[in-house]
Amino acid sequence: MTLTEAILAIYLQLGAPEWAAANLDALADVLRDLSWLPPGPINLVVPELAEPDATQLRAVLWQVAGETADGPRPIVPSE
Repeated sequence: MTLTEAILAIYLQLGAPEWAAANLDALADVLRDLSWLPPGPINLVVPELAEPDATQLRAVLWQVAGETADGPRPIVPSE
């Protein structure tokens, strides 16, 4: 799986808007918003990737998880 495919798989889990671009910056922006979802934890299954893409994706997911931890829709990545 490529990084782009992994991001699209995450978007599919979230029901992300069609305008969401398949790059790490856009993924972070989408994960910080999630206003279309009801409040509560957002459990994400993290797709398997080869390095270095896996490290980059995990870094974005864990950063956003920290930023959203006290919000209405905290991101909870799981592998």
